[in-house]
Amino acid sequence: MKKPILVIQMQRMGDLILSFPLFLWLERAFPGHPVWVMAEPGFARPLARLSPQVRYFGYGQGGDVRSEAFHLVINLSHRAESMALAGSLRCDALVGGYLRDGVTRIKGDWQEYRASLTHNNRHNRFHWADLNALDVIPHGIMDQTRWPAPRQMPPDIRHVGLFLGASEPDKRPSAAFWVGLIAELERRGLVPVLLGGPGERELCREVLRLAARPVASACGSLGLDAFAMYGQSLAAMITPDTGPMHLAAWSGLKVLNLSMGPVHAFETGPYQPGHVVLRSSRDCVGCWRCRFDLPRCHERFKPARVARVLEAMLGCKGNLSGLRLPGLEIFATGRKGGLYDLIPLSAHAKAGQRLSAYWQAFWLHAFGRGSLDDCLAAAGKLRDDHAALVRVMTAGALRFFRMASSASDPELPMREWNRTSLALRPLSGYAAVHLSNHDCSVASRKRVLALAEAHLGFLRQS
Repeated sequence: MKKPILVIQMQRMGDLILSFPLFLWLERAFPGHPVWVMAEPGFARPLARLSPQVRYFGYGQGGDVRSEAFHLVINLSHRAESMALAGSLRCDALVGGYLRDGVTRIKGDWQEYRASLTHNNRHNRFHWADLNALDVIPHGIMDQTRWPAPRQMPPDIRHVGLFLGASEPDKRPSAAFWVGLIAELERRGLVPVLLGGPGERELCREVLRLAARPVASACGSLGLDAFAMYGQSLAAMITPDTGPMHLAAWSGLKVLNLSMGPVHAFETGPYQPGHVVLRSSRDCVGCWRCRFDLPRCHERFKPARVARVLEAMLGCKGNLSGLRLPGLEIFATGRKGGLYDLIPLSAHAKAGQRLSAYWQAFWLHAFGRGSLDDCLAAAGKLRDDHAALVRVMTAGALRFFRMASSASDPELPMREWNRTSLALRPLSGYAAVHLSNHDCSVASRKRVLALAEAHLGFLRQS
């Protein structure tokens, strides 16, 4: 038997579900190599029946894993014990973070890029599920994958799930919002059903108290596998960005994602095509951490508006591309070039969108996944629509190039990356991670200078 492949995914439930595409791709890219997965048993056990066929391990079974010789180890977890484990294993190849001799390193261009997104993801357009795979899965395999569309239920199926919670309060609507949405759905002849895990029980009680009338609820009563099965009977689910949202999308339940608070739909939206994302049109959307006491992106999410979007999704009334909701943007999830994409259905083109598209093309080209022509075309569109921004970026890139060229203090870009403009931080942030990961070696400095020079060239040629 061929050597196994180990994926270490010790993060939250949603992270494990977003690794499912990687598990499928590994079977295709490395035929005959068994896929092993180290994950939290509390997530792995109930999800095992729903996930691709892999062999799950808990961290307590590390002895079984340490005695094995692997063809490939992929560490997708940033936990200290995961780093130490990855660095201790016998393997032909390693991708992701690892700890050896007291020093933490990262293997893989895309894993370095992912590390650079911490507090720096404003202009990122790569989904976590794709970033899990880009270092190890050939482009052709990802491009040829066809994901099934979500189920279209018969018109007489009127039950709609409302998943109430999220990992942080800022990422979910208030109890008052849910009460208003219940009323709007009932007024349209739909039957709302409150959903949530053990962590949502208190919020569910508050929603029921404010509603002051009977509302169907399964909060805290369904395990993950039962939740996925129950979703087969629903017309759709309305949910903030949370692990069960990814489980619903994976299982074919149609999702309306209320993308609010410090989340970025390009990174963690429903992964399969055919779902709908509703988010604020504020310029700060997609932040890592909200800078306001109360997230201002919540303001435009009104129950009546969300109900209108759901009606259009279900084909009851109107269509999504015809909706105009000032302060909100509507997207459909899709694929482009084998990667996740958000297709605007009701959204105005803005400078930030052109800029993000340029950086996506830049990194695809830099890491050997995209063409020079695509990069130049994205830079050209940016110049055509936002020439003033390109001039500012060019000046900032020149300053960064001079700083990165400094012979007297080669570690300056590592310390000062976050002093560059937001428009340039995809490059300066990656440079800081790359230099640190390689101890500011001559080769790493040359790499950073080459990227900065290429960026300048794209802006000027465009």
